[in-house]
Amino acid sequence: MPQDTSTLERMLQDFMRKSEIADARTQKDVEYIKKEMAEIKQLVSEHYVTKVEFDPIKKIVYGLVALVLTSVFVGILALVIK
Repeated sequence: MPQDTSTLERMLQDFMRKSEIADARTQKDVEYIKKEMAEIKQLVSEHYVTKVEFDPIKKIVYGLVALVLTSVFVGILALVIK
């Protein structure tokens, strides 16, 4: 029986050591994720375009696309009619 107790104690100590190592790794990962999230927040706040800022550009692009498509359609229609 004493061997069983000694074996169990060694197993418990080994488990605790592995658990501490895993905890340290997890803590490092969490710190890394926090740092990366802070960088992402900074990039988003510096380079983010709001809907209000983008709306005029969207209207201009849609207008130009509509103009080009109308020109192509009218050109094809003119070829068909001739």
